[in-house]
Amino acid sequence: MVEAEETALNEALSADMVYAQAREIGLRTSQGCPYAGMTCTVRKGELTALRGRDGSGKTALLLTLAARMAHNQGELTILGERMPKGARRVQRRIGLGLVAGVNDLRENLTVAATVAAELSLFGKPSKQDDVEAYLREWGIEDLSRMSVGDLPRERLVLLGIALGMAGDPEALAVDDVETGLTARQSARLMERLSRIAHERGIAVMAACADRDLAQAADCIYELS
Repeated sequence: MVEAEETALNEALSADMVYAQAREIGLRTSQGCPYAGMTCTVRKGELTALRGRDGSGKTALLLTLAARMAHNQGELTILGERMPKGARRVQRRIGLGLVAGVNDLRENLTVAATVAAELSLFGKPSKQDDVEAYLREWGIEDLSRMSVGDLPRERLVLLGIALGMAGDPEALAVDDVETGLTARQSARLMERLSRIAHERGIAVMAACADRDLAQAADCIYELS
């Protein structure tokens, strides 16, 4: 009896750690098929890598798993909500790093102003002291007065992650890990994403092309 109860408890805890469950999902449009036949499970507390060459559909899949793009084949559940119908109910619980053409930042704004606006969006204090404290938390306090358009690529990506985490999300999605970065910078970024997943207990998803880089993840899904 005790053993059965422990098994049931473990199964319940395991189910609670599932962020997203996809079965044979795909996206077909009049312009083509970004991805098809994807079956995957994304768990909280883990870094999941979506690996594929450029044009393989990894960004589209990442956005689908972040409830920002609708699939039209297969079944997908995110945070207990059936997609795409429940997308709006979960979007605020999912942080999104910078994705070109999706959530581009205003380059003429300072980092401080950008962070203040994001904190306000989630009803958090956004005065100067609050913004500086938040930047210190992410190790980018030196960027406060800089314009977004003047940031080196690695620092811009870190700002995007900090913005994505402003709402204390249950998941974070980061695209194009290697773009504009050296191999060392990319590896450092993946290590940081892994720490975020493990230390904060959230699901972190990262799209990348390099096979060795993907090995830093707890789970890897390949796109052909």
